[in-house]
Amino acid sequence: MTVRVGVDFGTAFTKVAIRAGADLVPVEWSEVTGDDSETGRYIVPGFVVRSPDGEYCWQRIKGSDIQGNLKLSVIEKAESDECPISTVAYLALVIRYARAFLYRNTEVGRKLAGRSLRWELNIGCPTEPHEKPEVVDMFRRIARTAWRLATRINLQESDIKAAWVADESDTGLETEPGVVPEFVAHIAGYLASPQVKEGLHALIDIGAATLDVATFNVVLQNEQTSPPRIPIFFSAVRPLGTHYLHYNRHSKLDLELSWNDAAPVESAGEFGERNGKASEDVIAVDGEFAEQIERCVTGVIDGTRINSRGDPRSRAWREGLPIFVTGGGSSCDLYRQAMVAVEAELKLRVEKRSGSSRHFRFIELSPTFGSARRIDTGGRLTVALGLTEDAENIARVVPHRDIGPITYGTKASVDHSDLYGD
Repeated sequence: MTVRVGVDFGTAFTKVAIRAGADLVPVEWSEVTGDDSETGRYIVPGFVVRSPDGEYCWQRIKGSDIQGNLKLSVIEKAESDECPISTVAYLALVIRYARAFLYRNTEVGRKLAGRSLRWELNIGCPTEPHEKPEVVDMFRRIARTAWRLATRINLQESDIKAAWVADESDTGLETEPGVVPEFVAHIAGYLASPQVKEGLHALIDIGAATLDVATFNVVLQNEQTSPPRIPIFFSAVRPLGTHYLHYNRHSKLDLELSWNDAAPVESAGEFGERNGKASEDVIAVDGEFAEQIERCVTGVIDGTRINSRGDPRSRAWREGLPIFVTGGGSSCDLYRQAMVAVEAELKLRVEKRSGSSRHFRFIELSPTFGSARRIDTGGRLTVALGLTEDAENIARVVPHRDIGPITYGTKASVDHSDLYGD
């Protein structure tokens, strides 16, 4: 039986889903975090604990060192050969727990008994860094090292360093770990559905730590067996996720810097009422933050419209741009209002061009699919679920640097006499 583990390695939280044969299992982390709420049970915070003797675990013990920023630090140091010890240890713990969770699952666990399993592993990577080969190589090396270490009962720093240096090719996986752009994992269900259409699309992923924006084309292959090609035009990753929205509110309104990142974001009115602040003060603070979101999204989408390395002649500027709004913050009022403002601004810019269409709008599409609809929680699991698909068959990503300016052919005029004779 093929068992594919999809790890959505987030900046603030990690989510995991496992596809075992025909079964799709989202991993629940309540036993680790103590949070059994509808949204909280599917996420595990992105930190790991180092004990005084060099062992890595999740349990906070006296004298231990809590280490975070496990994802962004790796991206920043991708060209270094230095072992990202904390990140490898964290992912090894995630993988170890996820595999055990699958076996403990009542319905699926009995199907695994006596079966020979062919394990595969996919890990998500932000779109912008994914265009750098050194980042992809680093994520892949971390994933295969963590997979090997996940069999250890204890994770000692010395063992992690030794495994990193050895970098053995025999991991027990059927193939090399797949490093998949997160936005591709987001839309894996859409790409495999009858609703998929060719042409320009945009994705806006609102996570706990980052806001990820990307524009891309969907190019369907003539051969049914070939996956779609996804040329990426422009992308941006900014620290504008819900964590920073919380931080902005608390710091600007002189409140204690304490909140639950796993909880849904309150509206300005609810937040003000709970914290004894006037709603207009909260709205003013939120307005400054929303402007940063709007500039980021508008910059990526409008850059695609006006830059020759984008797609200025796409029919999306005349008929409407299909977009996906995903992530844990996708239902938050502030981000939704920011998207409305971006749509209005882009409509004005499109209409300024002489002879342009007045029908530009956002056409929001749902990335969820099949059984994923039943178990998705506010967009949090979309990437993890998409990563359980075969990485080779989701899509072929074409980085921005490999895209030449798109040209459109013109219909050749046919002479009347050629059609009807003299």
